[in-house]
Amino acid sequence: MSSKHTYLSHTADIAFDVEADSIEELFIESFNCWLNSVVENISPDAEQKIEIKLSADSLEQLLVDFLNEVNFLLTVKKILCVDVEELTIDKEKLSLNAIMKIQNVKDDLMLKEEIKSVTYHQMEIKEENGKYYVRIVFDI
Repeated sequence: MSSKHTYLSHTADIAFDVEADSIEELFIESFNCWLNSVVENISPDAEQKIEIKLSADSLEQLLVDFLNEVNFLLTVKKILCVDVEELTIDKEKLSLNAIMKIQNVKDDLMLKEEIKSVTYHQMEIKEENGKYYVRIVFDI
């Protein structure tokens, strides 16, 4: 697995360019961008899990929906997704199935940023020479 992301300076948002070897790795690295944007220190030894199942009309919508779902779990349900245990994407059916490691948010959890939403701004998933690329913008 050789995925990576690059932070992009942005005035009112947080933005990343993400690169990965597969579409699944692109989604996982995008999740890591979200996680690193919202929390400073996480406990990776979470034992609880949650399943996320989504379908969409495009890969971009699927990615936005996935990241907005983990953000919703944090901000509304007070559940922090700390790791992706398993993630599969069906590019034909435009569906996602993910098993996420979670932990309940404690009162002492310090958020770095509160992300309002993941946006479609400048988002286009591209595949070039066996690599996948996307720009992600988080509205803060």
